Amino acid sequence: MVALLIVPIGLGVGAIGVAMCALISLPKPPPDTPAFARRASPPVASQLRQDPNARLMRDRGGFAFSRRHWFVGTGCPPARIRAGQMRLIEATQLERPARVIEASGRTWWWFEGRFYWESGSYSEKDVMALVRARERRSKQRLERAHMLLSAEAASQTRREPIPQEVRRAVFERDGGRCTQCGADFDLQYDHVIPVALGGATRVDNLQLLCGECNRAKGADL
Repeated sequence: MVALLIVPIGLGVGAIGVAMCALISLPKPPPDTPAFARRASPPVASQLRQDPNARLMRDRGGFAFSRRHWFVGTGCPPARIRAGQMRLIEATQLERPARVIEASGRTWWWFEGRFYWESGSYSEKDVMALVRARERRSKQRLERAHMLLSAEAASQTRREPIPQEVRRAVFERDGGRCTQCGADFDLQYDHVIPVALGGATRVDNLQLLCGECNRAKGADL
């Protein structure tokens, strides 16, 4: 009787074991594709752009539920990266640009924690030069913005009030409306060439702007 019970139990355990092995060995599907990765636009020649959507993902879907590594970027659905390659590019990007993947006519690079894509067949040295040039331009823009802010603050203390006759002439010339959007409220007298840059308080250097357009002009400067 005991022997008769052991046979079905053994067969059941064996079947479960076979099923588990099959489940473990079956390849798992890749992660879901985000919307930004499905919008593949035609590559533009010879440019380098930072990709704010690009990132690395990890899951457990390999053999015996081992860890897998994926890269996803703008116009690039999840692409598998082998563990050895992952360790290499992760260490490399701390010192120099590391090529991550090529897809949809673009190449993605990882450098100092940021991802970039390019379609100009650039080398590692090219990417390094372009990234550093971008950083220099950003620093120069920031320095110029601070310089203008300081000059504007200094000019505020010595700026003379706009004479009444000049105000009247500018108001009549501009029809009592913002010269940019046509609004007739929150109007301000704006120096076309800022006082901080040598602009004079004259009719030909003044214009009517609403508060919003005046702030937008200041942001552009």
